[in-house]
Amino acid sequence: MEDLDLVYVLDPRFEGGASTAVAAELDGLAQAPNPPRTGIMMVKAHLLGLPWPSHPGIRRHIESGFLRVVWPWERLTAQIALVHHPVVFANLPRARLPLRAARAVLVLHHPMVDAKGTRQYDLDTVCEVIAATLSPEVLVTPVSPVVRRSLRARKGKTGVLVEEDWINLISPEDWPFDPDRIAPDPKTIVLGRHARPDPSKWPDTLEDAALIYGAGEDDIEVRVLGGGDFLQAKYQKPVPGNWLMLPFDFDGVQDFLAGLDFYVYYHDSAWSEAFGRTVLEALAMGCVAILPPHFRELFGEAALYAEPKEVLPLVRAIAADPDRWRSLRRAARRWVLENHAVTWRAAERAKLFGLTDSSVSKDPAPQRPVPKIVQETPAIDRRSRAPVLFVSTNGIGVGHLTQQMAIADRLPRDALQPVFASMSFSLKVASDAGYPVFYLPHHRHLGAGHETWNTVFAEELYDLICHLQPALLAYDGTAAFGGLIDALDAFPDLVSLWVRRAMWREIHRDFLNVSDAFTGVIEPGELPGDLDFGPTRDQRGNTHVTEPVLHIDPAARHDRAAARRHYGFDDDDLVVALQMGSGANFATEDLRAEVIRHLLRHAKVRVLDIVSPLAKRPPLPEGTEGRVHQLREFPSYLNSRAVDAAVGVAGYNAFHEQLYGGIPTLFIPNESPEMDSQLTRAQWAEIMGHGLCLRARDAAARLDTKIAELLDPGARAAMRSRMATLKPSKGAAELAGLVADHAGMVRTDRFPWDAYPR
Repeated sequence: MEDLDLVYVLDPRFEGGASTAVAAELDGLAQAPNPPRTGIMMVKAHLLGLPWPSHPGIRRHIESGFLRVVWPWERLTAQIALVHHPVVFANLPRARLPLRAARAVLVLHHPMVDAKGTRQYDLDTVCEVIAATLSPEVLVTPVSPVVRRSLRARKGKTGVLVEEDWINLISPEDWPFDPDRIAPDPKTIVLGRHARPDPSKWPDTLEDAALIYGAGEDDIEVRVLGGGDFLQAKYQKPVPGNWLMLPFDFDGVQDFLAGLDFYVYYHDSAWSEAFGRTVLEALAMGCVAILPPHFRELFGEAALYAEPKEVLPLVRAIAADPDRWRSLRRAARRWVLENHAVTWRAAERAKLFGLTDSSVSKDPAPQRPVPKIVQETPAIDRRSRAPVLFVSTNGIGVGHLTQQMAIADRLPRDALQPVFASMSFSLKVASDAGYPVFYLPHHRHLGAGHETWNTVFAEELYDLICHLQPALLAYDGTAAFGGLIDALDAFPDLVSLWVRRAMWREIHRDFLNVSDAFTGVIEPGELPGDLDFGPTRDQRGNTHVTEPVLHIDPAARHDRAAARRHYGFDDDDLVVALQMGSGANFATEDLRAEVIRHLLRHAKVRVLDIVSPLAKRPPLPEGTEGRVHQLREFPSYLNSRAVDAAVGVAGYNAFHEQLYGGIPTLFIPNESPEMDSQLTRAQWAEIMGHGLCLRARDAAARLDTKIAELLDPGARAAMRSRMATLKPSKGAAELAGLVADHAGMVRTDRFPWDAYPR
């Protein structure tokens, strides 16, 4: 018996209708009375060069356990492999596939030939690759008649074109229909559309678009979900002022559609819309849709069809007839329920394509047992898990390692094993957390010249990669050393991600020149990101930016009573945490002593002096014994609910921990030239009312005033109130998901002339 019944084979990062359709299918399968054992083999196809995250609807089923990930190092079998989109196998895989299926079903989500006769993919080659690497039997099914017609020019014999179309399905409960929605006001009619930001999804010219959507009409408001600068680039002039442009967001589609009176979708004449997933979503919510006539064969009586010049007159006529408008809404919803509801179709369709009742099992997909992590002697076990190699530079504290541990702690432990290789003296924090570690000395620690050190570093990293055979390498640091780049060049099939914080100083700009040496670049987001005008800002078009990343979720911290017991503080103590960093490039000894003296002028204050793992224990100012509790603790954030306020530097991790943790803080930024712009963070916090800022050079004149403000109950309450408005960040989970998904991807993104050089 096969290990799995159905395995979805796709690039889950596609942000268009293909991934959304798959997510809906998975919803239906998961809700079936006797769901098949379902897996996913993720493929890194060539269309997406950047490390985009997986579609949230697909990732949700991975996280729930319904979708069993087929990892590249496994050897599993399945009855049916569902290959979604031909681009997945446009090239040969770079390694043996971890899956063999009795039958492969290739779902074509895109026409083979576009409206101008240009071939979009080589279907014969795709079928031959699937037959050679995945399954000897290949069935081909298009998603619509539009795609089926484009296959007439096909000449190959591999792959059998079946009569059944793999139509898009939708979960009606995810697209709520409001039967009592108020009819449009003829004086303010709201038109809208949503689609991924792509110029081909828009009419040929701005004149055509203005004819369809209106330009400056007093009675028309246009809302666009998925707009952007690409439209101005396409049309070479600004879009009309009555068009409200919103960035595309999977999570906001339903709310967006609920606010529309009419859904109007027209695209470029060269574009062949395979189906129109966004149209289906609009119809499911009862939107009155107006489309070009060629969509009639796809959506029939569910929509209205008009030439561009007919759109606005039709809109105004229907807006003036509320009964007709309501009738059209009900007809659209009814048509979707009758033709595209996932509830019963998903499981039945799988059987139609060969899934037999005997193969359906109530047993969950086989899962590897979770190995025990022995913290005292962490070992690398390549037999059951693939290493993910986290490499980081020297730094001046624990920042790089902290961010990498935020990822490592959230990876699936049954399949991936984090391994740390760092130049940092604080590497022990990773070892103490139970991770295998390798120390790679920085040239400053050795007193070595750059050229010699880079040569040795490249050799050491090369040997380590050969030994570990990691599924992925993640590098955290500003300086991308030549030795690192040389080592990566030796492993072109290794997925490598540069996790690179923003707020760079100009002196680091040259390191951006090696960005292409990595598979992708990820930037952990910053709360004050809009104020970052450093070198990385211009690179964001080629970078995936996450939400801010925190090692520990604020909600996971110990409660106040437990945290105070941990430190030995009384309930009525006014506890102020002091975190001044390692002092490696920021002389803080005198400033630290002054801060303590100023704090202790207030009778109730107790100081929690948290010393960096890299710093020597500083002496306490004379006469402060008993009121200053000094210790080393990592991660101290777990017990941060014990404190009422804080004073410290504005490094990335500490800054975001304090704000998301609701801790009123006086930030004293480290302004050393090699640091990121801590000053920007601290000034933003003060401007926004989240915290206070004091530059070290101003301490003599302003420290007393700033400390007084920090200790004022009203000021602290105001800061906490402002910080409470911050939306919780999921950046760490997002970043861990990116790493896990890319570690689990089969690579077909390299073209033969690149992968097989002569």
